[in-house]
Amino acid sequence: MKMKQFSRIAAVFMLGICTAGCVSGQEAAPVSDSIPPETAAAETAAAQQELSEEEIIASVIDSGKEQTVCIFTPNGNNGTGFIHNRQYVITNEHVLYDTDDFTMQDVNGREYTGTVIYRDPADDIAVIRAEDMNGSSVIFGDSDALSVGDTLICIGNPAEGEPFSSCTGRCLELDEALEQKIDRNRRFIHADADIVSGYSGGPVFNMNGELIGSSTAAYILDLSAYEFDHLSLIIPISRVREQIETACTQQK
Repeated sequence: MKMKQFSRIAAVFMLGICTAGCVSGQEAAPVSDSIPPETAAAETAAAQQELSEEEIIASVIDSGKEQTVCIFTPNGNNGTGFIHNRQYVITNEHVLYDTDDFTMQDVNGREYTGTVIYRDPADDIAVIRAEDMNGSSVIFGDSDALSVGDTLICIGNPAEGEPFSSCTGRCLELDEALEQKIDRNRRFIHADADIVSGYSGGPVFNMNGELIGSSTAAYILDLSAYEFDHLSLIIPISRVREQIETACTQQK
């Protein structure tokens, strides 16, 4: 999307001020880096068959927090990012607002600095390189495989609230009129998760603990005609994964 188009969308959305080299990481329980992500995900899925939906969500949130960082800038704009390959953080480009002055914090309170190595305002993606990160890396899922009604789990750093907060929602199918109004190019995953300012750039997981997208905006106009109270836009990881990996590979 061109920047002029993005600006028009920003007029009707509250853009939350919130954030992948080779795939590695953890899901619901710590796993060794030597275990292939696909194997780890399969083991997690098998274990989840014996859990309730609430227990699965709680497990994904716990592991997801280990894969998340909160981002802070001097002007008070909170943001969120997710850890990729233990040395990169991915966030929304609008979180940083062309600044290189920011700090990051993991769920254990460790602070990190980093260098922005890639910015794409059109896709609203930024890649930060950070050294000696202790968090776990995300496992990329397949956002193209989502179905209407699938549960999505978001983690963020709300401007008014506790860092590493979370919310859940369902994948939505919008009617033609609303889709034309807010997302005519069908660039986003739509969900009824209640993301707020500070969630932008934060990871969105499926019920297997796999990353399927990044929170980017919330629709704030009247939704009384619909069966949902919140409408959030999520950047599908399948849309931007290749450019993220290219940006990280170029830095090696």
